[in-house]
Amino acid sequence: MAGFTLLAALLACVGIGLGIGWATGTPAVGAAVGAVIGIPASFYIVYRTYRDL
Repeated sequence: MAGFTLLAALLACVGIGLGIGWATGTPAVGAAVGAVIGIPASFYIVYRTYRDL
């Protein structure tokens, strides 16, 4: 379940970055920035969710 949470958080960040990049005319850059932000954010979300186990 932690892997699914990790993947879902990463894809959400990449999707948000892609949407912002698409709105500004550079979707590839937006997706890349979303991935750079999404990797540590997804690890943090998994940590916060499963830290009590």
